[in-house]
Amino acid sequence: MSLTIIPRPLHRLGLFVSVLLLLPLSAYPQTTLTGAIGFATNSIGAYTPVYEWNTLGGDPIADLWLALNPDATSPINGPSDAEAGISIPLQVGNSYKYYIFTAGPCCAFSFAGLNMFFDGNNSTPGISVFGAPNSSSFLPNSSSTLTLQGASMAGSGSTSYSSGGVIVLLTGYEMHTPATPPGDVCQYFAFTPGDALSFFGSFTLHVFPAAALSLSQTSGSPGTSLTMAGSGFAPTETVTIHAGRIGSVPISTIVTDESGSFTVTTREPQHAYGPMDFFALGQTSGKLGAANFFVTPGLIMNPGSGLPGGTTAAQGFGFGAGETVSVYWDNPRQLLGTATANGEGSFAGSGGLTITIPANASPGLNAVIGIGQTTNATGIGKIEVK
Repeated sequence: MSLTIIPRPLHRLGLFVSVLLLLPLSAYPQTTLTGAIGFATNSIGAYTPVYEWNTLGGDPIADLWLALNPDATSPINGPSDAEAGISIPLQVGNSYKYYIFTAGPCCAFSFAGLNMFFDGNNSTPGISVFGAPNSSSFLPNSSSTLTLQGASMAGSGSTSYSSGGVIVLLTGYEMHTPATPPGDVCQYFAFTPGDALSFFGSFTLHVFPAAALSLSQTSGSPGTSLTMAGSGFAPTETVTIHAGRIGSVPISTIVTDESGSFTVTTREPQHAYGPMDFFALGQTSGKLGAANFFVTPGLIMNPGSGLPGGTTAAQGFGFGAGETVSVYWDNPRQLLGTATANGEGSFAGSGGLTITIPANASPGLNAVIGIGQTTNATGIGKIEVK
């Protein structure tokens, strides 16, 4: 099915994206959204075989419909399975919001994932995210996920897709659980086949001209020193660096040199285990650079030394959000206690775990190990035994 979509005006993301309205759109290429698949996941984003829906016709997977309004009176695909396919041009400087719903019935699920496919590549997702129902918060997904056809593969681990001088950024995604309409809940839609309540949600894409951003390393625990290098921005323009979301408070601000490049060193902020995105946004050019990073756990002992039988506090960073972390003395291996990570994957300060140095601990440096009970992520700290 060939679709011509008129994009909605750019939604304001603050002063640093309003400059896009001044750009000559013809100066930049466009990309095309050619597929999307949604599915139930677990708490770390991995696909669970409960429910799935896609924009591919002629297969046994339930159809995913898109519309320009929440009451679904302006559908862009469907209503037949043969018309499930999409081909949506995405042009620099524009924002695109689509309401999403399915032909299948609602069911209970704890997390929902969304993979998006671009430029006819329907086997490798360009954007992969997941989040809890009834929430606008979502995270990049690199876990076991699905192609448009429903085959297993790894997620992209990114909220952005870059191709041919264009960066498409997912700035909004949410799904809703069963409830009684009206409102943002599962609903009946007149042109949906059948009469069952349908899943309902939305996603929003913003399209930027692309710049380049690279990191000195691709993984590390919160607090790690990172050197970021950017290029392709305007000469001597201010560039803001954001972690996780483009609308977040900048973690750094830098001015480019005469070639439109910069180098800046900053600390990795607090973030839960798994992939995250860094963004560099030019305040004059409106250009966006994006880089992927994988957050790993770390443990710090405070104090970092002590006598056998003494105590110290184990502080953890970069574990799964809200997960239980078991803390072990490494040699001889023994459980010292458990801690619960907060929403950023940390237990520190008053939330740190007080541990007792084993009486049989060997003098010198010893390892303390934290293992997340949901993610299986492992962080290692060291303490000197006197």
